[in-house]
Amino acid sequence: MLAIAAFLAVLNLRVYNDRQIVGSEVKKLREQLQILQERRETIKAGLNAARGEGFQEEKMREQGYKKPGEEVIAILQDTTGSATKQNVNIPSDNFWLELWQKIKNLKP
Repeated sequence: MLAIAAFLAVLNLRVYNDRQIVGSEVKKLREQLQILQERRETIKAGLNAARGEGFQEEKMREQGYKKPGEEVIAILQDTTGSATKQNVNIPSDNFWLELWQKIKNLKP
């Protein structure tokens, strides 16, 4: 009788340990499922946004396309990194301003 009770106790401990392991694995799998569901919702939202006409128009404009009748204006950055000034000749009726421009443009 004692041997049967010991056998059942050992068997019960094994089942308890197996249940603990399975329970922790189920918990990990539920966490992974939650992460995957969140990713799925994010991807769905991205797809819905990509299907919209505004998104497609924005991507086309980034590639340089334009609508009929529009003009494209490009803004370029100074890649040299130097702070150089460009001399701009402004037409003026002022004699002194013209004289000053000529003096400023003289090179020694």
